[in-house]
Amino acid sequence: MIGKKLLILGGIRTLCDYVVRAQKMGVYVYVADYDIYSPAKQIADQAVFLDATNVEEIVAFCKKEGIDGITTGYVDILLKPCYEACRRLNLFCYLTPEMIEMSTNKEYFKSICAEYSIPTPISHEIKNEDYEVAALALNYPVFIKPLDASGSRGAAVCNNVKEFKKQYKCALNFSKQKKVVVEEYLSGTEFLMDYLIVDGRPYLLSMFDRIMSADRNSAINHSDLCIAPSCNLTVFQQKIHQNILEMLSGMNFENGLIFFQGFVKDKNITIYEMGCRLGGSFPFIDEHCTGINPMDMLINYALTGEMGKKIAIEEISPHFSELGGVINIMALSSEYRIAEINGIEEVSKLPQMLHYLQRMFIGDSFQVGKITDSPVVSFYFYAKDIDEYKEIVRFIYSKVSVFDKYGNSLLMQPCSIENL
Repeated sequence: MIGKKLLILGGIRTLCDYVVRAQKMGVYVYVADYDIYSPAKQIADQAVFLDATNVEEIVAFCKKEGIDGITTGYVDILLKPCYEACRRLNLFCYLTPEMIEMSTNKEYFKSICAEYSIPTPISHEIKNEDYEVAALALNYPVFIKPLDASGSRGAAVCNNVKEFKKQYKCALNFSKQKKVVVEEYLSGTEFLMDYLIVDGRPYLLSMFDRIMSADRNSAINHSDLCIAPSCNLTVFQQKIHQNILEMLSGMNFENGLIFFQGFVKDKNITIYEMGCRLGGSFPFIDEHCTGINPMDMLINYALTGEMGKKIAIEEISPHFSELGGVINIMALSSEYRIAEINGIEEVSKLPQMLHYLQRMFIGDSFQVGKITDSPVVSFYFYAKDIDEYKEIVRFIYSKVSVFDKYGNSLLMQPCSIENL
């Protein structure tokens, strides 16, 4: 791996960890997108200014520089350019057209799930020209989202006709195909899981429960808390796991990372989302609890065509011996900029802390606008049991604070942990 050249498409902050992992392997890392200030570019060995969605530009650059591999993560729109560039350059790429289509087209995803008896949300067929009339006949709440957008953009829960009409237009604006999906609003315990696929064999790596504060809708981009292993892991393995294994194998997915999101209610499982990239995973928790870091495996595949760790992966189990935990300190929608952030350094020194990612800084501002949500900082940790998990969460909530210039808090109310 030493001296190999890796091009990462996209320079968003979450890709900084990807850059660092590759550099630790001895890889020379290029980061490419259209923004000269992209965070990942600031730590790359070489920053590249190009359109990361333009296959012609990517191919020309790779030929010029002698790039050994291309990869991306976290942004669905970059999956197809990554695949196409690799195909034209004869480089390794775990992505397939079917993977990309399932990750970015909700209708296609649901049709494939139906073939393998994997439950998905009930959909309401609504034509754009009839949405105002259709709104009157729906049983609320409903969940609405663009057919082909990513990152929860344009997605939201609608509790009444007025909200539906407003959100339908918003979702339509985020859809390239100008199609909107309207589904039943799911309730229960929300989960997020990762499957690793190695040489045609899928492995369930982890399953996290996603926990929201009472005033936040589920099925959105960031949960307040995550905890693994899921309280429904055994139920999932008994009822749906085999169906997913058959689907992944039946679709001829040979290598890579797949995540799923869904709900469990009264032991009934519904899957509403799939992705074939980093973004659903918590690699530092996975590494601590299983010895497998998905980032390393995807980097390895892009450069060698091998996922790696073939012996270790046979021994992994999503039934962690410790608890894996995530806490997102959520920003409050405000017109004012951040003037003060406290507590991050102190929290980062906890012995159970595996990693943290600061996403917002002094001078930043955030307004939700029904698009997505944003943490100021995300912490990734482990705990020996649920009592220690709660103790760590309480400590973090007590230490981290964010204020505007008037001394007003810019954080959402913390999530209750008493019922965990």
